[in-house]
Amino acid sequence: MEKRSNPLPPLWGPAGDLEYFVAMQESQPEHRPDHSPQKWDRRADAWEQERILHHKGDERVRSTVAYLENRGLLCPEYQVADIGCGPGRFAVAFASRVQWVTGFDLSPKMVEYGMAHARQEGVANVTLRTCDFQALDVRQEGLTGAFDLVFSSLTPAIHGQAGLQKVMDMSRAYCCNITHIYHHNSLRQQLQSQLFGLAPASPWGGRWFYSLFNVLLLLGYLPETSYDHQLQHRRFPPSADYASIMMEQILPPEQRTGENQARILEWMRAHTDGEGMVTETSRACYGRILWDVRVRSDQGEF
Repeated sequence: MEKRSNPLPPLWGPAGDLEYFVAMQESQPEHRPDHSPQKWDRRADAWEQERILHHKGDERVRSTVAYLENRGLLCPEYQVADIGCGPGRFAVAFASRVQWVTGFDLSPKMVEYGMAHARQEGVANVTLRTCDFQALDVRQEGLTGAFDLVFSSLTPAIHGQAGLQKVMDMSRAYCCNITHIYHHNSLRQQLQSQLFGLAPASPWGGRWFYSLFNVLLLLGYLPETSYDHQLQHRRFPPSADYASIMMEQILPPEQRTGENQARILEWMRAHTDGEGMVTETSRACYGRILWDVRVRSDQGEF
């Protein structure tokens, strides 16, 4: 792992503590998914099909909007950035409440679907742009301090110190990051045990939440945390696209083959109900971290 110099020295605790949590923040799962534009283009097509068939809800969007509104962070005069905006569900919901929203996403198809969603909703004060956030030069793009709120949800774009620094450089007030604490998916567990004989993976995914909180605290910021519990039941027809998504979540890269994708699709087709639908239950907890880049305390010592 490349070791980066720290843009800000720790104000609380020894430097070794900060280095420990930065390393955790930058760590990746052993079998990390492919984060190429092509992968997210395929995911965009699958998500759009689910949306059309009303199999993908917006519960997390509604919950997040309510949270930000309660905190006074969706003001009519605000400029908001959405990092890793995907198909624009958050960005469009924010745009109906603020002056302007700018979204950034690696996938051209995500951006295409997002702009189509904005037009469908009659929202004109949103711009989504295809962008590799990890390669974005904030200063060169004129984005330093350009936003009142920089928001990100479930995106790998900001995992790591460089991405975190970019997020804070872009904000003139607030940053909000949402990530998994745990996520349990009944269909994934069935495929793991029944089809591949694998023990269920731990649903804990909170290391990025935990490490980000500690990095911010050691840098002298005062991050606020809150939690969003979601329970979702879905019924949908089996598809090759969703079989591919399940395969990415279950198997290491060397086993993500056309043959195994076909096995997953065949299993799903064999486990449909009388209407040809697969049932999936997801239980998840999402952790929110909110902080103000203007408030950096030098008080306190561990």
